[in-house]
Amino acid sequence: MKEGVNINSNNISQILDIADKNSTITDLKVEGNVKYITLTKDIDHSLKCPICGSKLKSKGQFTRHPNNQIFQDGYIIDLTVIGRRWKCSNEDCSYSYRDSFDFLEKRKRTTKIIPFQILMALKDVDVSCVQVAKMFNVSDTYVHQVFKQYVDLPRKKLTKYICIDEVYLNLSPTCKYAIVIMDFVTGDILDIIPSRRKIYTENYFLSIPRSERNQVEYLCCDMYDPYINYTNTYFPNAKVVTDSFHVLKWLLSLINIYINTVKKRYMAKDAKRLKDKNHQTNSSNKTIEESKEVYILKKAKWVLLSNPGKFKDYESSYNHKLGMFMDSYAWEREFLKLDPKFEEIKRLKDMYEEFNESFINDLPSASRRLDELIKIYETTDIAIFNEFARLITKYHDSIVASFTYIIDNNMENDSVVIRRLSNGPLESFNNIPSSLRAHSHGIDDFDFFRNRILWHCREDAAIQAVPKSKKEIHRASKPRGPYNKKK
Repeated sequence: MKEGVNINSNNISQILDIADKNSTITDLKVEGNVKYITLTKDIDHSLKCPICGSKLKSKGQFTRHPNNQIFQDGYIIDLTVIGRRWKCSNEDCSYSYRDSFDFLEKRKRTTKIIPFQILMALKDVDVSCVQVAKMFNVSDTYVHQVFKQYVDLPRKKLTKYICIDEVYLNLSPTCKYAIVIMDFVTGDILDIIPSRRKIYTENYFLSIPRSERNQVEYLCCDMYDPYINYTNTYFPNAKVVTDSFHVLKWLLSLINIYINTVKKRYMAKDAKRLKDKNHQTNSSNKTIEESKEVYILKKAKWVLLSNPGKFKDYESSYNHKLGMFMDSYAWEREFLKLDPKFEEIKRLKDMYEEFNESFINDLPSASRRLDELIKIYETTDIAIFNEFARLITKYHDSIVASFTYIIDNNMENDSVVIRRLSNGPLESFNNIPSSLRAHSHGIDDFDFFRNRILWHCREDAAIQAVPKSKKEIHRASKPRGPYNKKK
């Protein structure tokens, strides 16, 4: 028996952090990290029948053993409770009664703290309901039910700077992408909408008071036109900020396509070389060693796709495939020789990279420089940049607005920094719902999904003071079809 624990104490909360009246710990022993506790209900000789008023008499003891683990201060609590059955002493009365324990759910072998332990386990989005159910020896249906009864988090108020982006759910044919709204400054998830279709977004945003929507001054998003049009329909005082990452990503995707086109041209030469070799040697080889050109195009895409100030620093080393010493400059030189347009593509792309990293809170200068770039790109003979010129012309004002920087005082080390408006924080958040969807093997209950994400992300998330009833959380669905029961 562990020293310092009063086995005769009636205060069970001292051991279990659970309150119960008229109970005594009659046995306690510790083996490793497991506490074995037996709790016995005190005998109450004053019990009277509520029907006839006669005295109740004991009909013997019963034992209950909760089928889930209770964790407390690093220990696993193995609990056994002992109570009594009572029957009315009046032979003409059929009333009977069983002792109950405040911390055990009625007609169940689960303690009342298990729902709260389940809720804490569900804070981790990498854990599924099935895994939590195994932890506490309950069914996954019970886990799902407990969460829906206790967690229903409200929408947070819109703020001055908001980010909007979609996350892939595939909930149904009409709800493939959900919309996530985030506060740019704090990173708090304000809410999640089941679909980006107008029938959902219109009802949602128009249900928010106009005064609250008018407080939004900046809306950060990608180049999805419906998001941009939100400023015309829902947020009249807001400026659209097109995320600079998405603009550059659009350009780099076109450049990558062109690199692959050049690579295919050299691969076609390799295929012809193989065909000629097979013809000369009367063989049927399926492959041939790839040419140096194809090798370089595979290994050194970064020459055109990377930021010029963030090149990989390759130390000089001998490359047996190319038969020469190669460092970063050598890779760049050999790559640019493979196509006559590569050097011009790199020059034009680097001009936009340089533009994208300048003009802190200098929107007029950013606008003038963007106009200059548009003229340069329109007059070049490279089709990639002709198309890119049309894109940045279309989103001119929102691209310029992305050079807005704000002072952020919410850093952990109390330092003050300036941050450029973007959708960056929301892009990094997208890993969370993707992880939950993967571990859940799909989503079919949006409310459950939404609350799991908010429950994970919000540090100030609170549970329902009065849990919802089973009827309130019941979700209508198709009746189950015929199936064979396992014997």
